[in-house]
Amino acid sequence: MKCKLIIPALVLILLTTPHVFAAGLSSGRSVGMAGAYTQIARGVESVFWNPANLGFSKGSEKSLMLFSLGINASNNSFNLKQYNQYNGKFLTSADKQTILNLIPKEGFKLSMLADVLAFGLSWGNFAFTVSGRGTSDLLLPKDPIHILFFGNEINDTILLSGSDGEAFASVDIGLSYGRSVWKKDEKEILCGINARYIRGLIYQKVTEAEGEVFVLETGVNGDGNFLVQSAGGGRGYGLDFGLAFEYKKNWTFGLSFINLINHIKWNKKTEKKVYQVQIDSLLAENFDLDSLVIEDSYTEVIEPFTNHTPTLLHVGVAYQGKRSLVAVDLKQGFKEGMDVSKKLTLSLGVEYWILSFLDVRGGISIGGDEGVTVANGLGFSLGAYNLDFGMAIHKGLWPTRSKGISLAISNGFYF
Repeated sequence: MKCKLIIPALVLILLTTPHVFAAGLSSGRSVGMAGAYTQIARGVESVFWNPANLGFSKGSEKSLMLFSLGINASNNSFNLKQYNQYNGKFLTSADKQTILNLIPKEGFKLSMLADVLAFGLSWGNFAFTVSGRGTSDLLLPKDPIHILFFGNEINDTILLSGSDGEAFASVDIGLSYGRSVWKKDEKEILCGINARYIRGLIYQKVTEAEGEVFVLETGVNGDGNFLVQSAGGGRGYGLDFGLAFEYKKNWTFGLSFINLINHIKWNKKTEKKVYQVQIDSLLAENFDLDSLVIEDSYTEVIEPFTNHTPTLLHVGVAYQGKRSLVAVDLKQGFKEGMDVSKKLTLSLGVEYWILSFLDVRGGISIGGDEGVTVANGLGFSLGAYNLDFGMAIHKGLWPTRSKGISLAISNGFYF
C-alpha cells in the first residue's frame, strides 16, 4: 500500500524557513584565503575579525568599504556530480536506494548563509559599520524521504520526529576602537572592542516536531504535532573584543572573541504557530481529508523572548614577506549555534603579489561543520581602490565532489 500523504513536517519547515542573511562572508579576500584572516584584516574589515587590528592604523589612515556581499550554500548529502547524475533521470530502484544511502542517519541538512556589508568607514583607530547578517538551517528526517521513493509496506511505522529548522536575520550598526596599550623596541600589544546595536528583522524556529504514521491492513493511522516560534522584529546589542601582538613588523599574533556578549529581545509579532494532525483508518477507497484527517492549526500570541548567539573564538598568526603573506587561524565556538560550531577549524591562507596591482590567493581549512574547504581568490589594487573576489568549496577537494560553495565580492578605498 502506497501512502500519498504530504508529510506535514516537510511542508512546514520548507514554508517557514527563509533564506536570509548570515555573518562572516562579505570579504572576498578572507573567503579566498579559507578564513585565515584574523591577523590580516585591516581598516573596516578588522571589525568583523579582530577589532584590535584597528590599533595598527595611524591617525591619518582611512578606509571606506562599499557594498560587499558573500553567500554560502551547503548540504550534508549530495555533491554536484551526484546531482547532475540523477537530476532529470528516470530513477530505478537501485538509483533510489543509492540516493537514500547518501543521506546520513540524522537526515538531510541544508544550510544557506549570506553576509552584506552595506557601509563601512574607518578613520585611524575608529570604525563605523552597517551590515546585514543571518542564517537559515533546515533538517529533514530520513523516514519521510524514504516514503517519497519507495512508499510504504504493511506494518510500517514512519517517524516524523527529528525535523528541525531555524532562521534569523538582523541589521547591525557597529562602532569600533582599537589602540596600542604597550610598545617596546620592535614589540607591541594592542587591544580593541566592537560595540553593536542589533536590529532583529525576523526569527523563526521549529520548537517541536513529533509524530508517527502507522501503515496497517485496516488503513493508515497517525498523529503529529508541529510548533513554530516566530517573531517579526526585535532589538539587542553585541560586544566583540580582541587582542593583537606585533613582533618585528613581520609577525602578528592575535585572538578575538566575537559575540562575547550578544543579546536580542524579540518583541514584535511574537507568535506560536501550532499544527496538529490526526489520521484514522485512511484507505484509498475512503480517502476524504475533510472527515478522516483532523487538522487543528492555529496561531497564538506569545510573550517576547530572547536568544543569544554563541561566542566564537578566533586565534591567528600572520607573517608578512616582501611579496607574500602567510596566515594560520584557529576557530571554535563555545556552544553549538547557527553558523557557529564547537568543532575546531584550522585554516591556512597564502597571498602573493604577482604584479603591483594584482594579488593571487589560496587557502585550505579542515574541521568545523564544513569539513575540508579549498579556496582561491584574486585582488586588484587600482590606486586607492581595492576589488576582491573569493571562492571556496566545502566538504570536498574538487568542485564536482564538494557539497557546498561560498562566493564573495568586496570593494572599497584605502587611503
